[in-house]
Amino acid sequence: MGRGIMGQEQVAIKFEAAWSVFAQTCSHFWAPEPSYQAWFAHYLISQFGIDRVAREPIIHIKNFSESALKAKVGGGEVRPDVVVTREPGIMMPHYANRLGKASDLSGLGLLKDLAVISELKIGASAQGGLSLKSLKRDADKLTLLLTEFQLQHPGTEPPLAYLCVLDNHGRKQFNPDALEQYCAAEAPGVKPLIASTDARPVVSADRFITR
Repeated sequence: MGRGIMGQEQVAIKFEAAWSVFAQTCSHFWAPEPSYQAWFAHYLISQFGIDRVAREPIIHIKNFSESALKAKVGGGEVRPDVVVTREPGIMMPHYANRLGKASDLSGLGLLKDLAVISELKIGASAQGGLSLKSLKRDADKLTLLLTEFQLQHPGTEPPLAYLCVLDNHGRKQFNPDALEQYCAAEAPGVKPLIASTDARPVVSADRFITR
């Protein structure tokens, strides 16, 4: 399972399968976002192996080509939440690590070794629920990486890019239409995976958690 014609790995099938199981299993939990990131990584590891899944590689963007998209993303670094490598073995120290500095001085070349880059947003971990503005920014970050990668490494296959959204806030349901339209128009290289579930954390009427 997970291999197609001539043994080619079906990365999208495996990633999306891990996402589906994670969303179904963990949607009713209530915890800070790093806990969900750990649980999602667990299911990705079950698909790809522990030596292919990592979190938050740091990519320096200040020297990227000037563009409206770069200005909109802002800041000096981008850190995709969860990545999957093409081959076993994790080699992604900080781009400026003195013991192993990235030859391109940004770490962007790392994308040649990645099969997937992704961002993860959880409704239940934010008091006000999912923010469309924040989700658009995540889509922009992934798009910036893909765009600059194609400029610097033409002809090289880019990684798949996913924006993973778990709509499980206890009181507010997220409407995915605006985000899907935004990705289609402004971030066509980014695939939104939006899981909306009936199994949500239970919020009591008095909003107290009694143990």
